[in-house]
Amino acid sequence: MNKLNPRVRGIIEISIGSVGFGFLGVFGKIAFQSGMTVGEFLTYRFTLAAMLLWIFMLLFRPHWIRLSKKQILIAALLGIFGYGLFSTLYFTAIDGLSVTLAALLLYTYPFWVNVFSHLFTHDKISRHEALCLVGASAGLVMLLWGHIEVRNAWAVLAGLLSGISYAIYVLVSGRVQQNVRPITSSLYVITFGAVALALFHHPHFENVPHLTSVQASAIFGIAIISTIIPLTMELAALQKLKSSEVALLMMIEPITAALLGVFIFKESLTLVQILGALTICVSLVINSRLRASL
Repeated sequence: MNKLNPRVRGIIEISIGSVGFGFLGVFGKIAFQSGMTVGEFLTYRFTLAAMLLWIFMLLFRPHWIRLSKKQILIAALLGIFGYGLFSTLYFTAIDGLSVTLAALLLYTYPFWVNVFSHLFTHDKISRHEALCLVGASAGLVMLLWGHIEVRNAWAVLAGLLSGISYAIYVLVSGRVQQNVRPITSSLYVITFGAVALALFHHPHFENVPHLTSVQASAIFGIAIISTIIPLTMELAALQKLKSSEVALLMMIEPITAALLGVFIFKESLTLVQILGALTICVSLVINSRLRASL
């Protein structure tokens, strides 16, 4: 990948990251069906991911652990108010809404990234970028459209705030971590995220030795495939691409989730959902090609 230009590398990295994030629903469904609570699963996910990263770094790349106090503080804020807050808000939304509506509210974040970029940075959104965003958003609604249920009005606000908080995380990460190794940044972001989630959810760590093989497999899978790898790839891509483009390309995630639902859980996709996935793909390809030509 080193021979590729930075832009192409960034697109590949965020594509890999988005596919990894797409497995979240698979591992989550397995864990919740086995009896785990949201708080337990989230905390175990980030705690295990942090432990694995610390072991790897201490054994093979100890000199990569060092960060300035300023960067450690930034990583702490991103872990606590980025992933910790976003995860809690999102699963709070799931608890009070249908999964479909919670996902739709979360995936407003590409819109918020573009709005915040346009208002607060020099990355002004162009007409073609706006059209591609509209196209991808329309495709997302078609892909995720299904059973809509609101059991708690506050959950709607939580779902919307999950998208806004994740948009802020993406923007801030792209701005303040340009000179930090992505895996080092992941180490601290995940570690502080684990601490925040443990303090918020108070899971019973004494139950860890009694986890079933299915529960343990789900935790290992989400820690590696849907946390360490995609978070590191996302941070790497943010060093090479505009935050707005990264946010848009991350719409590969719901397409991955839908396909995994078909292949693993034998779910079926309607014609509208298939057209939605194709609309997202076409919008992403057009946007990437137009950006490359500028």
